[in-house]
Amino acid sequence: MFKHLKQLALILIIVFSLQTVLAAEPVDISNHWAQDYILNLVNNEVMETYTDGTFKPDQNISRGEFAVSLARQLSLLPDNNTHLKDLAGYPEHNLINALIRDGIITGYPDETFRPDAPITRAEMVTIMIKALGVTDKQVLINLEQYQPFDDISNDYWASDYIKIAEKLQLVQGTDGKHFSPKENTSRAEAAKCLSKMANLSAGTGYLTDVYPTSQKVSINFLDGQREIYDYSDDILVARNNRNIPLEEILETDKVFVIADHNDNVKYVKAYGMVTQEDLAAEISAITNGVINTDEVEEISNGNLEFLRPKVRTAVKDQLINQGLSIGEVEAIMSTDWDQLESLSRDRLSEAIAIQTGLPLDITRSLLSGDWEKIKSYAQIEVVQRLVLEVLNSDFIS
Repeated sequence: MFKHLKQLALILIIVFSLQTVLAAEPVDISNHWAQDYILNLVNNEVMETYTDGTFKPDQNISRGEFAVSLARQLSLLPDNNTHLKDLAGYPEHNLINALIRDGIITGYPDETFRPDAPITRAEMVTIMIKALGVTDKQVLINLEQYQPFDDISNDYWASDYIKIAEKLQLVQGTDGKHFSPKENTSRAEAAKCLSKMANLSAGTGYLTDVYPTSQKVSINFLDGQREIYDYSDDILVARNNRNIPLEEILETDKVFVIADHNDNVKYVKAYGMVTQEDLAAEISAITNGVINTDEVEEISNGNLEFLRPKVRTAVKDQLINQGLSIGEVEAIMSTDWDQLESLSRDRLSEAIAIQTGLPLDITRSLLSGDWEKIKSYAQIEVVQRLVLEVLNSDFIS
């Protein structure tokens, strides 16, 4: 008798659970392109239907709705501290507070979040990439050279986040080569992106081995877990401020990794000791590419022939304007230092600094090949240190 009662109770639980799931299924998504994504999130209680049983897939999703759904998917612990003044009273505002607490979202300068406003495609993508752990420049890969969309310039505020999301296959363009960052996001689009994001995970550790023949990589994570991932040729890899092959990551580097649930690593950002190559890349970036990384290293070895012709001509003109004779200028440009006094060397340092925008101390160190002195300016984050000292002089077009 007791056994039969247990079986009956189990059947009732199953039936009740099935009825609950069926009741949650939206009535307006049949044959919709996002039907599977929507059902996945509704059944996992990440997104909800409205009181009339509809999902309204083509309706704009609000900032508040998206934030609450994201917090649910991340299983964040609610935060009852009120961080922004217009969240009090908003449904499940404590989940939005949790995203703010974890640095995933921020409010507007007037300390509001505007939860009822629609969320744009750029805003949604930025929040998702931050939710994966890309919350600071240390783990952000700069994709300045990658241009998947014609309407996303390098100086657009969400440029790197949009490019990373595209490389991770979280989003695609709206029309060929256009991303339309200012367009509002529909509930169906949000469901698709959140479903795709659920298949990714991130963590920090150390890269222990790369197996190029097998295209596998071994990562020891900080929690003690060791994972072996597959990787493809289009994987995103960078170290400090440079895009590099996986094999160039140092054993002492920390690595931030994003991988999918099929054990394919998609994103690796290493950061650690600043190398000569890092410095050369950053100095090249300061000149807006007028001097490339190979030319930077050649300059440090006294070989000015690698300077671009226009820069070389401009430096000559600058030296003449400073009062040097043509003979002195020719001697400087041929790096015949035996014919010159230290003043002439200083003039060359200043002329190059003026024309390229490099800080004078960096230029002097380059000409003397003093990489250790250059490194002293960089400290741990070479990018931050150098950018602060960039001169605002015009570069030669």
